[in-house]
Amino acid sequence: MRILIAGLIGGVVMFLWATIAHVATPLATAGLKRIPQEASTVATLRAALGDTPGLYFFPYLEGGDSKAMADQKAKMQLGPTGILAYQAPGSPAMMPRQLAVELVLEIGESILAALVISAAAGVSRRIGVAVAIGVIAAVSTNLSYWNWYGFSWDYTLANAFTEMMKYVFAGVAIIATLAWRGRRSRTPA
Repeated sequence: MRILIAGLIGGVVMFLWATIAHVATPLATAGLKRIPQEASTVATLRAALGDTPGLYFFPYLEGGDSKAMADQKAKMQLGPTGILAYQAPGSPAMMPRQLAVELVLEIGESILAALVISAAAGVSRRIGVAVAIGVIAAVSTNLSYWNWYGFSWDYTLANAFTEMMKYVFAGVAIIATLAWRGRRSRTPA
């Protein structure tokens, strides 16, 4: 039960850090650029994609045979490449449901972190485990996106830092909660 409580508290701390990082610091916009001639580009996207949200990659690989791969390679050498996360017109900027889902995800991540952190003995080892989990989380997605999809280096570093610090702050909260709950359970009634 104390691991669950520590995970819940860590998840709330994780959510608060992510909110601060995205609202009160430049980390959320690092590496993002405005599309030149945005209005005409958006109109073209709307005409082509309409109400079909999705994750689009171009040039798209049609099939997995050598001819398809050669065709894609030729297209990549002649034209731009990219990845586009597209939402249909009329999508709200940020819905309360998205914030709630993010909070639940971060509580789940934090409960898993609490399970691992609680297995380490001593505060310094527990902090080391929290930092290691944060580094693993930061590297596993952000550096792969930089490598495969060409995400900019400043975007990658800002998001990796934000992700790592989620686990550092949550880890400190988890460690403090485990220590407090442990002392409380040992005190005589």
